[in-house]
Amino acid sequence: MRVSEVANRYASAIYDLAAEGGNQEKVFGELRVISEATTSSPEIKEFFSSNLVSAEKKSEALKKALKDQKVSQELLNLMLVLAEKSRLSLFEQILYAYEQKSDLAHGVTRGVVRSATILSPEERSKIESKVSEVTNKKVILTYKEDPAIIGGLVAEVDGFRFDDTLQNHLRRLKEDIKRRTH
Repeated sequence: MRVSEVANRYASAIYDLAAEGGNQEKVFGELRVISEATTSSPEIKEFFSSNLVSAEKKSEALKKALKDQKVSQELLNLMLVLAEKSRLSLFEQILYAYEQKSDLAHGVTRGVVRSATILSPEERSKIESKVSEVTNKKVILTYKEDPAIIGGLVAEVDGFRFDDTLQNHLRRLKEDIKRRTH
């Protein structure tokens, strides 16, 4: 995800405020809950992204909804500022940037593993161990089944790409044969 400079600034500000109070994980959890609530409901998403709804109405709706949820003061303030400045559309970028700051602070990296079939827990554990060893970081991987992959898997983590697919093995074999015949 591409994150704007403005979203990065908001994420840094709320992360720093949460860190002062020792609430980084709590605020991160609250950000995720709000993200899930807004993305799972088209009506809520439409309300907060609409230019026809005034900033005041959005602020009032946020105050009411978040007061009932007993969210942290840092998050409440962030949401109200975003509503006031008509920047609620940046919320997902802010969440992503916050996650990156949290990961960096905790020595965590994230990645995606695509495979032809669903991987067993043992296979996942081996992949996570190997990637963790290579990156020297704790690894959080998302696994996706990709029917375009005939066999093997592709892992993309922290700017690295590990391609252990049948297609890649065949391509390398073909290149090796070409080199040897010329």
